[in-house]
Amino acid sequence: MATYRAKLPQESHQPCHTVFIGHNPSLETWSSGHFFANPSNRFWSLLEQSGIVQDANARFDDVLVQSYGYGFCDVIEQPGNNANDITPGQLRENTPLFLNRIEKYALSMNGTLKRLCFVGKRQWKHLFHPALARCDHGLQQRNIRPPSWPSILSEVEVWILPSPSGRAVLSKAERLASYLDLAGSFDREAPEERQEPRPR
Repeated sequence: MATYRAKLPQESHQPCHTVFIGHNPSLETWSSGHFFANPSNRFWSLLEQSGIVQDANARFDDVLVQSYGYGFCDVIEQPGNNANDITPGQLRENTPLFLNRIEKYALSMNGTLKRLCFVGKRQWKHLFHPALARCDHGLQQRNIRPPSWPSILSEVEVWILPSPSGRAVLSKAERLASYLDLAGSFDREAPEERQEPRPR
């Protein structure tokens, strides 16, 4: 059985510019070691439809980590296929652990990290105490950050992407819109942020 863990580029890989952050690992992710591996999860198809990557699949995380500077982790490292089974209290207790982990990740990247992409609203909203009543998808304002937000992340963009879970009730257009916006931000940055860089 594969070992579940956060996946981040190593020294021999492309520098890490973007980390996708899930809520918690599905049972499929926990057993396979590959992120967003639940068959009902639309994450990989959304990356492909938005043009961020080509020919994505549920084992594509290794390719993105090793060759294209992406990372993957979860806010809470507890397996389960229903995010709502994890209570707000558990998320609140986990917040310092997560912030400590993400700070260590950023420190290991020596300034290359440009953006954190929370894949779903719930994990972002519950980093605040009390939890945010609402937040919009897309790029977040820099002045809205949780208490104890690591200073090393002060200039790092925060994106909230719609949940790709089959349980989330969203239209196809609503779900895809923020992924398209994220793809546009990659177009304005370095070409290595896409699987197959577009000619400029």
